[in-house]
Amino acid sequence: MPGSSEQKEEMNPYALARDTSVSVKDMRVLLATQDVFRHIKVTPVTACLGGEITGVNLAEKLSDDVIEEIWAAFLLFGVIFVREQHLTPAQQVALAKRFGEVDRHPIVKGLEDYPDVLEIVREAGAPTNFGESWHSDNSYMPEPSLGSILHAVEVPPVGNDTMFSCAYGAYEDLSPKMQDILDGLKAVHTAGIAFNPATVSGGSFENPEAKMKYVKSQELESQSVHPVVRTHPETGRKALFVNSMFTPRIEGMSEAESKPILDYLHSQVGQPHLTCRYRWKSGDVAMWDNRCLQHVAIGDNSSHRRIMRRVTLKGDKPF
Repeated sequence: MPGSSEQKEEMNPYALARDTSVSVKDMRVLLATQDVFRHIKVTPVTACLGGEITGVNLAEKLSDDVIEEIWAAFLLFGVIFVREQHLTPAQQVALAKRFGEVDRHPIVKGLEDYPDVLEIVREAGAPTNFGESWHSDNSYMPEPSLGSILHAVEVPPVGNDTMFSCAYGAYEDLSPKMQDILDGLKAVHTAGIAFNPATVSGGSFENPEAKMKYVKSQELESQSVHPVVRTHPETGRKALFVNSMFTPRIEGMSEAESKPILDYLHSQVGQPHLTCRYRWKSGDVAMWDNRCLQHVAIGDNSSHRRIMRRVTLKGDKPF
């Protein structure tokens, strides 16, 4: 019966995450009816992605068993949410290091005392928000960030939510012929467009008083080439790995030639059945897998200040 110790042993969460014989949606719908965790409680957010964890205090030094189950939930749901945590920057970094090596942002300066922590600030009245188009964090790097941990410090009473989209599902929805075509393609990723000093918003390269300060690093000029469809190194599932923020063209094609293909793939990302939308409260924490989903900040409330702190985990080269 669901919830019994025998059931939990049979339904090993890591084995379930690696079971590619069923679609990602079917696997996550199953999780709504089966209790596969011993130390945490996870409630699915939508049929395609997202899980809300209860019963943990991320500010504490958690046991290895709990950390292992949080990571399993991360793999199973793509993005996990934990409410009312109120972490200090030091606690957020310590939490991240339980899951892997921390990845310092090459362009945006972190906090002075905690350079691995980005403080993402949108002041009241600011016209734009940081991350207001679909993307996977730092996909322009040769080894893009594995995952991100975002902590809500100050949020508006309504609005400025974050949406997430399942890149597994976006790939699985494609026809077999389109999958075959994309499996042989690679795409160029660059930070030079999104962080163009002449047009960038959300921060400043020049203003020393800006809340978010940017650095003119080599990543503004360099490019990385990754498969259009990457294979998740832990689950074995395939996911679309192009995004509208950092992917201007297909390798071997001009931007004009690439545009119809990329426009179609980008349109798949925002399909409602592939998404979940998270409404933030102060203290909430979200942790997502950049290898198999994209996200976007919704900048619909410019009347209130929003402060978030983000730490990312180092990844490996997509294949």
